[in-house]
Amino acid sequence: MASIHQSFGFGTPSANRSLQEFPGSPGYQSNQSFYSQTPPGVAPYQHSLISPTDAQSSSTISHLPLARDSIDVAGRTIDKCILSDSSSAKLIDQLKITKKGCPTHSGLSPSDYPQAAQSCRMLLKQCGTMKRVPLPQELVEQFAHVETISSMGLLPQIGRAWLTIDSNIYLWNYRDGSDLAFYDGLSEAILSAGIAKPKPNVFQPQIEYLLVLATTVEIVLLGVTFSGDEIRVIPDPLFALPTDGAFILTIEASDSGRIFLGAKDGCLYEVTYTSDSGWFSRRCKKINHSRSAISFLLPSFINAAFYEDEPIVQIVIDESRRLLYTRSDKGTLVLFDLGENGSSVSRVAYMTLQNIADAAHNIVSTIDKTCFRPLAGISLIESSESPELNLVAFSTSGVRMYFTCLPFNAIIGAPLTSPVQRYSGLTLTHIRLPPGFSVSSTSQKPSNVRASYYCKGTSILSSPHADDTDSIWVASSDMFPFSQTLTEGFSVEQLDGRVCDIVLDGVRNSIVGGLKMEPPAVVVQHSRPPANFVILTSQLCLTYDGDWLFLIDTNMAKTFDEESLKFK
Repeated sequence: MASIHQSFGFGTPSANRSLQEFPGSPGYQSNQSFYSQTPPGVAPYQHSLISPTDAQSSSTISHLPLARDSIDVAGRTIDKCILSDSSSAKLIDQLKITKKGCPTHSGLSPSDYPQAAQSCRMLLKQCGTMKRVPLPQELVEQFAHVETISSMGLLPQIGRAWLTIDSNIYLWNYRDGSDLAFYDGLSEAILSAGIAKPKPNVFQPQIEYLLVLATTVEIVLLGVTFSGDEIRVIPDPLFALPTDGAFILTIEASDSGRIFLGAKDGCLYEVTYTSDSGWFSRRCKKINHSRSAISFLLPSFINAAFYEDEPIVQIVIDESRRLLYTRSDKGTLVLFDLGENGSSVSRVAYMTLQNIADAAHNIVSTIDKTCFRPLAGISLIESSESPELNLVAFSTSGVRMYFTCLPFNAIIGAPLTSPVQRYSGLTLTHIRLPPGFSVSSTSQKPSNVRASYYCKGTSILSSPHADDTDSIWVASSDMFPFSQTLTEGFSVEQLDGRVCDIVLDGVRNSIVGGLKMEPPAVVVQHSRPPANFVILTSQLCLTYDGDWLFLIDTNMAKTFDEESLKFK
């Protein structure tokens, strides 16, 4: 084994106030009208900082009226800034779903991807940060020794990339390429790898994470510790259990430490463990959540007649809503409900690829149905971005498909103050076509998309560029934070090598208190570190500043006219 500064609108339209809004100027208003615009959750400014009794006893009483007046203006200005910063349109309104009361589509209008944004992007590109970290040289040399299988991925929870070569796994710091470590204690080829938090009161305190490895014959849980910035994998497995013939293709863990496995037989499994074993239970076991208990009593040829294998290639967990999604290699999406407390599992609904393509074609019939299939990946839409929309799926043509798990009439009715029921299905609500589908567009279209990722208004796709290289397509609405429709800038960049994985390094949390919805990135850019997107290729690891191309001063963004979407 080897080893606040809180922004109340600075840099936004609400920050650059005219001097006419202050005392002594012609436009100054001394009434309390600003208080009626105070946003929910923000208390109006109070006038009780200095009591009249204290003021009369003060030697500076002559200055108090002016001081109180200035504080009043400051309080009202701050309230107005917060109101302005929180006035961005909701995603469901930008997609015009609530206005039309039916599924909608976008991407065909030139204003959806304005050319002015592309010119601006070229100017802003130098402001973004793109860090290229080559793979450790020792790993490059190991590629020559692959005998059966090799795969790669990212573990953002611990800031590590991983590479498996046959039965060995290598870990290293993807931010700088340091701290290369390896584990060679397995005898069979490794099919997949994942990381999980340990459940409390089961292991020793020094076990910070569990490295989950699945081979062709067993599932192994290894303890992971850190000494400073150096990672250490404990060589003796904490738990090991047989796969019983299930080839595990993907591993995903929840924040609470639940470990889910997607298998080649199309089943969703979970590895559970406890600190003690009983008469009728084992300390560690594998549970099948896709098939009923009676199916295990039936002969295999009967099971084969009722169950068609669709290998699960992706698992996505929505922590805020306690939901889990799976995607099969044939494009079937399955929704599982983890329960209100996140401790159960029940299969709720599914949509086959044929159902998805038919529904998409009904929404935008002018586009060939082949553009909606097959699927390249799925990503969450976090509740802080949209309470109504839950999931976005990408086709290999770069088409985005937005889904909700709520009844459609619930999302187009009154605003959701509290969930009326648990999530009950999958409904396609919006189709977003990528650049190049507009009649007047001269842009190239993405094709043969291999990997995809979405997070808070930014979409990243990878598609082949040449024999051994990929291109990434990045579309982001950060450049148009206050647009009433979904308007995006986009960029295409060529990479070295094939894209293996795309993740978000870190969490984009809102820092504005009292607001249910996260404000646009331009509002909080001075108060939180930028999110970084990490792209792992077969040759290097790239880290992009999360606001790498599209985050600009809002005054500049406002120079885009919402009607013509051109620079004035």
